[in-house]
Amino acid sequence: MSRKNLAYLIVFAFFLSFCSLKNEEDVINEHAIIGTWHWKESRGGFSGNEIVTPESTGVTIKLVFGANKKVIVFTNDVETGIYEYTVKMGKTIFDNELHYLLNFNQMSYVILNVDNKEMSIQDNFPDGYVLTYTK
Repeated sequence: MSRKNLAYLIVFAFFLSFCSLKNEEDVINEHAIIGTWHWKESRGGFSGNEIVTPESTGVTIKLVFGANKKVIVFTNDVETGIYEYTVKMGKTIFDNELHYLLNFNQMSYVILNVDNKEMSIQDNFPDGYVLTYTK
């Protein structure tokens, strides 16, 4: 192999590895959603400034996401629903770009952040809220 071809091969390999690193940054770990999540607060609403918490409403919400693609919803420690959930790429109403969407109970949420401690999801409709949950 000539030096010129070797140089092209190295540049091409570098480009491919750079592209794959970029894609990994854009991919969420779907398994990070699995577990028990407690509602911490919701921000937004018509004014965009409303803050709603369990303390302000007297309502606690717990979501238990299973590996079986089911979520169990508890309201004030009473089971209020079991739903199938999906995490998939889809367009939002906000920017018409592809984002990860969490869908369950006939609702669609934009996943803003999910890690091993906190999950932030946004209602995928006007005047919605950003809901924050903690593990």
